Amino acid sequence: MNPLRWPRLWLALWLAGMAIGAYLSLRAGILRVPVIPHLDKLIHALGYGVLAMLACGLFAPGNARRAALLWLLLFGGLIELAQGVWAVNRLADPWDLLANTCGIGLAALLFRRVNVLTAVERLIRN
Repeated sequence: MNPLRWPRLWLALWLAGMAIGAYLSLRAGILRVPVIPHLDKLIHALGYGVLAMLACGLFAPGNARRAALLWLLLFGGLIELAQGVWAVNRLADPWDLLANTCGIGLAALLFRRVNVLTAVERLIRN
């Protein structure tokens, strides 16, 4: 893990983010026409981008960070499979998985050199 002042807090937020994402993805869906077409894809990309940003801040560059980002990809895939099998009024959508992957990849590129969690901690201290 990266040297952070509150590593347990950031780890808890990362895990809670995944739990909330799983809950929202697997709860019974409402069949309706979206007001804004493909807004759900943007939400997927943003959500997984935030999770990836937290992973990039938590884990040092190298194998640990790569494993965390690969876990997010696997997690997104498992959620999509679970939606197709268990969730009521939900479908497994490969485009959602692509949106997840784009969010993870973009965050990994943006936060490759900048640790946002360290910057947030520095802002809070000052």
